[in-house]
Amino acid sequence: MLLCLIALLVFSVLSLFSAKYKKLAKEAWKCAFNAVTLRPCDASAANALRVEVVSALAPKSKTAARFVNKHFLALSYILVFLTFASFAYSAVSIYNFYFYGNCEGPQAKGACILNDITGDYGRFKPPGQLTPPDNYDGLSFGNPSAPIKIIEFGCFTCPYTKEAEEYVRKLRGREDVFYVFKPFPLSNHENSFLTARAVMCASLQGKEWELREIVFRNQEACGAATPSSLLRLYAQEAGLNLTLYDECMEKNLTGPLVAKYFNEGLRAGVYATPTFFINGKPYVGPKAFEEWYNGEFKE
Repeated sequence: MLLCLIALLVFSVLSLFSAKYKKLAKEAWKCAFNAVTLRPCDASAANALRVEVVSALAPKSKTAARFVNKHFLALSYILVFLTFASFAYSAVSIYNFYFYGNCEGPQAKGACILNDITGDYGRFKPPGQLTPPDNYDGLSFGNPSAPIKIIEFGCFTCPYTKEAEEYVRKLRGREDVFYVFKPFPLSNHENSFLTARAVMCASLQGKEWELREIVFRNQEACGAATPSSLLRLYAQEAGLNLTLYDECMEKNLTGPLVAKYFNEGLRAGVYATPTFFINGKPYVGPKAFEEWYNGEFKE
């Protein structure tokens, strides 16, 4: 049965590209079906596969061809194991992507190829249970009476929040937009809470946007093991009074505020960053926000 499965996998793929393998693929399907239903099957498809592989190797390396011919069954076991392991891993990745917005699960830090393929960074659709906050507290710009009100929950060390920042910057100066940012530091991103505290300390000096821009520009460095000294350098670059900044960080003056915004995000049902509420409607991920922006403010 094992060789039937190997032949089935290989010839099914090859038959898509060449009519030469269609007959062998058909035999492999028949062999696999018979094996599954406990009926005897001839080994023509599996033997044909052995011949194909050994014949292809022989002109390049007779030693390799002899090795494969001698250990074909053992190699087939390895290939079948890797194939089914790959299927299982793919299934787990899709599950994680659907529920957590990445391939590796809730503790993942890296990007996922499914994010790039679909442009989604959480569930496939913005879930209906997301509830907009009942206030506009946070880092803000624009006219509070503007017709378009945007609330973003974002993480300063999240690459997807950084990706959406290009469009957030384009909102600055628009009279029809009021924008509010609420920090939502993700525990699976290194130093996310510390960075959020630093930006909020900058807000006490009216320099939040300057430090925010520097932090996003140096996001990878902010995820280092000991970023406190780096954040202090960025604070200096942003023009902060370092004495006041140091006091703010040492006394954790903005920690409770960051926690407040984070809890607001939890109550809103936020599961991935960035999450935007635009006049109450949720948009999850940078692509969703980009599509809204291009649709709302098409040049």
